[in-house]
Formats: sequence, structure tokens, C-alpha cells
Amino acid sequence: MGVVKVLTGPNIGREVLLNKPATTLGRAGAQVAVISKRQQGYVLVHVEGERTPLVNGRDIGTTAQPLRDEDLIELMGVKMAFFIRD
Repeated sequence: MGVVKVLTGPNIGREVLLNKPATTLGRAGAQVAVISKRQQGYVLVHVEGERTPLVNGRDIGTTAQPLRDEDLIELMGVKMAFFIRD
């Protein structure tokens, strides 16, 4: 099971369980991304906004970005960590 833990911002410490086929992050009209569970694992995809999310400090562009345990995601200036839980 994948989990995203919020590291900065007003929701610091909050954990989002990735227990659905797709989980939306961000705010409509600002910046939106989706984490999807696929056969190969989890991927992050940019959906909306001028800026695309960062993973480990790198812009993901418009392609699906595979996520690995302990990857750092930045969306709307909020930093989050992706984890795989057994």
C-alpha cells in the first residue's frame, strides 16, 4: 500500500493512503496531480496548472513519473514523501 506523508504546509504530518486506483493531490484551478496504482507500481501524473510537480527536485514534465519508496514530491509549494507500506 502506498502512502503520501505531508512534510510542510498547513497539513503537516497528515498521511494519505493510496487505497484507490487514483488519488488526486492539489487544488483545482491552481495545480493538480494524480497518483495512480498500475501493475508496475505507483506513478505521478500532472493534470492541471502552469507548473508541473517536482519529484526529488526534478520537474516531471507531462509524462507519468514512476514513484519509488521515499521519493520527495513537491506540489503547490508543499513537500510530501511517498512510501510503500507492507
